[in-house]
Amino acid sequence: MPTPTAATGTTTVSSATAPASGAASTNATAATATKQSPNKLIIALACVLAVIVVAGIALFATWKAELWGGKTLPDPASLVQPAAAKDGKSATIKAKDVTDALKLKGIDAKTEKVFSGKESGAFLGYAGAKQGERVSAGTTVTVQESAGPGVPKDTLGKKPEQVVETLADMNVPVHYKKVYVSDTKKKPEGTIVATYPEAGTAVKDSEKDKGIYVGVATKGDSAIPVDVLGQDIDSVKSKLEGEGHTVTVKQKFSSKDYVGKVAGSEPAPGSSLDSSDDVTLYEGVDAKDTQSVMGQQYDYGGTKYSTVRNNAGAIAGTYCKSDGSCLTLSKSTNAFSKSEDGSGSAGGNGFMVLNNQEPSNSVDLLGLTNICQDISCSVIKPGSGISENTMPLKNHLITKDWGMFELYAGQGMKNCGSTVIGSGGSAGPGPSCDSGMTYEMKDFLVYFPAGSDLKSLEDSGYFDADALAAAKKQKAVDTNRPFILLRDRSQYKETSVSASGDGVNPFVPTSEYANGGKSALVGMKPAPSDATAYYLSEQGGDLDWDSLPDAEVKGADKAAKSSNDSGDSSDKADKADTTLFKNVAGQYRFFSTGNGSAFIDMTVKDDGTFTGAADSADLSTGEPTYKAPRVKYPFHGKFSSITKNNAGGYDLQCDATSLTWEKEYGDTSGISPCGKWHWYPAGTPWSSMASGDKVQYALRFGSQLLGDSDSYQSNLLYDEDAERSAFYPYTPQ
Repeated sequence: MPTPTAATGTTTVSSATAPASGAASTNATAATATKQSPNKLIIALACVLAVIVVAGIALFATWKAELWGGKTLPDPASLVQPAAAKDGKSATIKAKDVTDALKLKGIDAKTEKVFSGKESGAFLGYAGAKQGERVSAGTTVTVQESAGPGVPKDTLGKKPEQVVETLADMNVPVHYKKVYVSDTKKKPEGTIVATYPEAGTAVKDSEKDKGIYVGVATKGDSAIPVDVLGQDIDSVKSKLEGEGHTVTVKQKFSSKDYVGKVAGSEPAPGSSLDSSDDVTLYEGVDAKDTQSVMGQQYDYGGTKYSTVRNNAGAIAGTYCKSDGSCLTLSKSTNAFSKSEDGSGSAGGNGFMVLNNQEPSNSVDLLGLTNICQDISCSVIKPGSGISENTMPLKNHLITKDWGMFELYAGQGMKNCGSTVIGSGGSAGPGPSCDSGMTYEMKDFLVYFPAGSDLKSLEDSGYFDADALAAAKKQKAVDTNRPFILLRDRSQYKETSVSASGDGVNPFVPTSEYANGGKSALVGMKPAPSDATAYYLSEQGGDLDWDSLPDAEVKGADKAAKSSNDSGDSSDKADKADTTLFKNVAGQYRFFSTGNGSAFIDMTVKDDGTFTGAADSADLSTGEPTYKAPRVKYPFHGKFSSITKNNAGGYDLQCDATSLTWEKEYGDTSGISPCGKWHWYPAGTPWSSMASGDKVQYALRFGSQLLGDSDSYQSNLLYDEDAERSAFYPYTPQ
């Protein structure tokens, strides 16, 4: 109850029973605060969320802009705007354009070449990634670039069924062949033991119609097995002789593994044998045998001399670079080059050609020498009066003991325009030349047998200094394998110089009695490295693929059909054009002489293949032409393409590698060398024909054109590259 105070008489309330007014106010405020706090929390949370959203948007925008978090691999079509091609199709996107665009975008990129059916240089895709994928900073993206059709490196040892789809996509013909083997444990039956081109190399442009060959291991008893390579040559020889074959052994430059062993054969390794077949075995040799293989000893008045010889059998073959490009070195079919073994004279030494391209002049065949044939040039020849210091071969590599040697065209002779000026007019015009004589940079290569002393050659100053420095930065060349170094004319500013006066040809080793006996040869470009060397292909290049029986491979026909069906319209158009061969198919004859002693019959089939024979009278018997016995030289080959020309006819390209003579035939008229052909309908004016004057000459030479005429009365088919050629329809009686 209330208690009165003595001083004032007022009443107070005990704190234990009544709240003070301040406490009441505080509680009220707290209650109010309790009611208002949820709204403020929502506002605060909203603010936080707004900040997060704004930050997220900014973060996404900067990520989208690729300011962080790596970069996106784009669709190449968005980087490179392909121009419309003439045929209305979009131009191919090039790998180089994609690589350049990626680098501009800040993405490190490199190029990887991959064999495919697309044209060389085309973009194929990203290795291990797809467009639209994100790559982290610092990642190097690999852009796949088409290397054109070829055989992948990992093909050997696989079952053919494993590569059917891959090879079918190369957009070239694929042939599966039986290749005979002896050791089926090392080379199991049904596996791939050889290919052409060699595994890891591309199909040459000139051989795309020929395509790819795949050798499938097959057990064979009467055969030269493909695995004969590397076997003991005496053992193989004895075995073959025991089977009734006559065996000849010749030498051939080979890789280190085959030296002293079997390095090749004729018939080629992998071929079947008939009981009557003769066999040539090639024994592998290296640099230490260069002068004995490429030279020949003879005795002159009791003094022994050495002469060089262009031993085609020792160096012929296919040679490929590490990037898959290849070249062929083969014996010329020119009559000037009939003998492979050679006798030391200028003619008949088995001269060579590159990629089966026969020159129009025999002087431009590849050979080891110019005029001098003496390999050592170390003595004065009796009665010659020529001193040792002026002998032309003094500066040729063949005279060194380093192992390598040069092959070059032109024999160091002068040119009048595009024509070689030879001695006695046999190789060209006389000494007068209104346009001025020149020395021309022609085909030139250095051949390196296995084990060649490369260091001595490099130290001699033979190579251009800059080219040598560049080569030293590359992977070193493999000197355990034979290789070729081909001079690259595109690397020289000057490829033609005046030949007036007593100047020396700077494009071949010293070939004239001048310059104090020193070589004036320009520095060789390129210098040797693994990237510049063409290595001898010993895996499948020497097989006679067309003669091998076909191998049945599951899925091959289906894959080939699928590949053809999926090809673009231009591919189908090219294939359809081969039907034009039916318009030129038929039987033809060319009289290569006017007295009927020699003529050539030729049958062209509607698939572009052709067969025939050169028929010559053997006048050595003394009988007149009409009584003399006849000798036939059968041949076969094929045309790789046919297109319409503007004169109502057709232009045909002969596949020179397919032309095969069953007997040696050296005439350069008719179909040799087999090059660009033309077919024209009857009555086509000479002026409308390609090389119409050449056709008239051939017809007159064979007494098939008399008097003046502006055309011919029947269809004409002729080889523009041959010395004389004019085939007309003819059915042998």
